[in-house]
Amino acid sequence: MKNILQIAAAILLVFSSVGIKAQTETTEKFSLQEAQNYALENSYTVKGSDYDLKVARKKVWEAISTGLPQVDASMDYTKNLDIQVSLLPAEFFGGNAGEYTPVKFGQTYSGMARINVDQKIFDGSYIVGTMAARVYVQLSKNTKAKSEIEVKDAVAQAYYNVLVAEENYKTIKENLEITKTTHHETKAYYENGFREELDVDQVLLMLKRSENQLSDAKRAISNSLIMLKFAMGYDIEKNIELKNDLDSFVTPLRIAKTDSSELDMENHIDFKIIATQMEAQKLIIKNEKAGYLPNISAFYNLGKNTSSDMSNIYKTDVPWFKSSMIGLKLDLPIFTGFNRRSKIKQEKINYLKLENQKFETEQNLKKEVSLSFNSLTNAKENYENDLMGLEIAKRIYDKTRIKFNEGISSSTELSKNEEQYLNSHSAYIGSTLKLLNSKIAFDKALGKL
Repeated sequence: MKNILQIAAAILLVFSSVGIKAQTETTEKFSLQEAQNYALENSYTVKGSDYDLKVARKKVWEAISTGLPQVDASMDYTKNLDIQVSLLPAEFFGGNAGEYTPVKFGQTYSGMARINVDQKIFDGSYIVGTMAARVYVQLSKNTKAKSEIEVKDAVAQAYYNVLVAEENYKTIKENLEITKTTHHETKAYYENGFREELDVDQVLLMLKRSENQLSDAKRAISNSLIMLKFAMGYDIEKNIELKNDLDSFVTPLRIAKTDSSELDMENHIDFKIIATQMEAQKLIIKNEKAGYLPNISAFYNLGKNTSSDMSNIYKTDVPWFKSSMIGLKLDLPIFTGFNRRSKIKQEKINYLKLENQKFETEQNLKKEVSLSFNSLTNAKENYENDLMGLEIAKRIYDKTRIKFNEGISSSTELSKNEEQYLNSHSAYIGSTLKLLNSKIAFDKALGKL
C-alpha cells in the first residue's frame, strides 16, 4: 500500500508539472490591429525614438537652466615652498642709496574659500535657445510618429506574409492528399495489370514534388512568424497565432473604391517634419542675429582668505579675512571682422535649401500617392485575373485527374496540368500579397497608416 501511494503521488506530480508547463506556454493571439498596437509599445525602433524624445525634453530643461542663477564654490590650500622675493630700496632699512634689500612677502601656508553667484539679465541667445529646445522636442515627436508609421507598415506586411504562407500551405497540403490518393489507386491498378509502371512512376514523381513543396510552405510559415514577432518586438521563442484570416482583408479591398484625391498635405508626417525643420532654421538665424545684441549679467562674490607659518591654518586662532563684491557685467560686440554677418548669410541660404526641400516633399508626396494608386489599381486587376486563372487551372486539373482515373488521360498530361495548377496558385498567392501590400503603400502615401 505504501508503494502504491508513492507511485500515485509521483504520477500526480508529473501531471501537475505538465499542467503548469502548459499554462506557462500559452499561445497569444493577435489581430492585425492588436499586433500593431503591441509593436507601438514594444518595437525596438519605437523604443529608440521614444528615448530620443525623452532626451529632447531634458534638453529643454538644460536650455532653461542656463538662465537660472549659477552658483559655484571653490577652496584651496597652498604651501609656498619658496616665497617670492621682492627687492626694495636699501635706504628703507637704513642702507645705502642705490642698493636693494631682498624681502619676502607672504607666509608659508595660505588658504582661500570663495562662493560666486552669476545671473543672466539679458542674453538674446538664451531666449532663442529656449525656443529652439521646444522646437527640437517637436521634431523628436515627429520623428517618433514617423517611426511608428514605419513599424505599423512592417507589422502589416509581416502579418500578411504569414496569412499568405498559411493559405499556400493549406492548398499544397490538400493537393498532396489528392496526389497520395491518386498514387495509391494508380499503384493498385498497376498491380492488377490496368496501368503501366510509367504511370506509377510519373504520379510518384508528382507526389515527391508536392512533398517538397509542402516542406517549403511549412518553413515559409515559420520564417514569416519569426519576422512578424521581430517586427512586433515580441519574444522570438514564444508562440503566437493570428486572429484574422486572408478573406477579411482581401474581400473589402475587392469591393472598395479608392480615391487618390484624399491626400491631406498639411497633416502628412513628412510635411510636418520639413515644416518643423524650417521653423528650427528660422531660430538658428535669429540666434546668429542675437550675437549683435549685448549680454548683461550680474554677479556676487564672497570669499575669505588667510595665511600663516603654521600648517594647520584651520585653527581657531588663525584669522580669516572676508572679501565680497557685487556688480554688473556688460559684453557688447563691436566688430567681429564680418564673421557673424557671414554666418547669418550661410544660415539664410540653408533656409532657402529647406524651402526647396519643402517643395520637393510636396511634389514627392503627390507622386507617391499617384504611383501607389496606380499600383493598387493594377494589383486589383492582376488579382482578379489570377483568381480566375486559378479557378480555370483547378477545373482543368480536376477534369484531367478524373480522366486519368478512368484511363482516358495519360500520367504525363496529369503531371503537366498539376504543375499548371500549382503555378497558377503561386501566381494567385503572389498577386494576393501584392494587393495587400499595395493597399498599405497607398494608405502610407496618403498619411493614413
